[in-house]
Amino acid sequence: MKKLSTIFFLFFVTLSFAQERTLAEKLGYTKTDKLLIIHADDIGLSHSENIATISSMTEGFVNSTSIMMPCAWSTEVGELIKDHPNLDIGVHITLTNEWFNYKWGPMADNVPGLQGPDGYMYPDCASVAKNASPAEVEKEIRAQIEAALRIGIKPTHLDSHMGCIFYGRPEFLHSYLKLAKEFGFPAMVVPEMVESIIKTNPELFKDIDVDNLLVIDQVAIASPTIYDEKGMEGFYSDLFSNLESGITALLIHVAYDDEEMKAVTVRHLYWNSTWRQADYDFFTSEKGRQLIKDNNIKLVTWREIASVN
Repeated sequence: MKKLSTIFFLFFVTLSFAQERTLAEKLGYTKTDKLLIIHADDIGLSHSENIATISSMTEGFVNSTSIMMPCAWSTEVGELIKDHPNLDIGVHITLTNEWFNYKWGPMADNVPGLQGPDGYMYPDCASVAKNASPAEVEKEIRAQIEAALRIGIKPTHLDSHMGCIFYGRPEFLHSYLKLAKEFGFPAMVVPEMVESIIKTNPELFKDIDVDNLLVIDQVAIASPTIYDEKGMEGFYSDLFSNLESGITALLIHVAYDDEEMKAVTVRHLYWNSTWRQADYDFFTSEKGRQLIKDNNIKLVTWREIASVN
């Protein structure tokens, strides 16, 4: 009887340990390892964005990107990646259009709630949440994933342009997770989303296997205040020197400060062509590489995370 009890105890401890493993541990790391996804948003936005992003991944140390399929330059990405089939590239679900002179509309048919008075997408997430129905948003998410597949992209994950999926209606997050599961790749989720949206709407998410979501630990991004106070190099240097353990997705935006990007980002003080050039410069620099090495940061990709399932 004592032997049986011992076996049961060991089984219980082993089971508990397995259930408590972090995503980092499932990837083969320890709980204290500092893991980083260096993710360049917005490929597909422009030619400048496209070639800078590919360069930052092949010549620099950016290791992830995601595509804005409604944008005019998205189809070029399908051609550019033919020579780089192993790049980590997801779908940057785009429900907004924030630029003044460069406009796009939804990819799905008959989704009027995603179109502003000018026929293009709204410039902000609040307008999307107010005007778009959950059915329209789900239809648009599906259309963008299918469009990416048609140009030869095999998505490694989903994420959200301007965070509209996360800061809109809870139904938007449900569709995002539902379609990621349907198409067979992870969607970017952090613990705050699980606690504040999923667990507070249990009926809505009852068909989502919440306990087995591939939840990363945190997201980092430069803010306008940081840009003004520290500059890009200062912010990233501090971030790398003080990176927390677990998996961090660092969201950056790379492009060249050329005439095209100046025209795209005209009258925007932030996330403009100068900002994006500064991102490109840091993430192709030897200083940046050395900071990663000096701080024992390990780079991981969404492709690796997807393999956990």
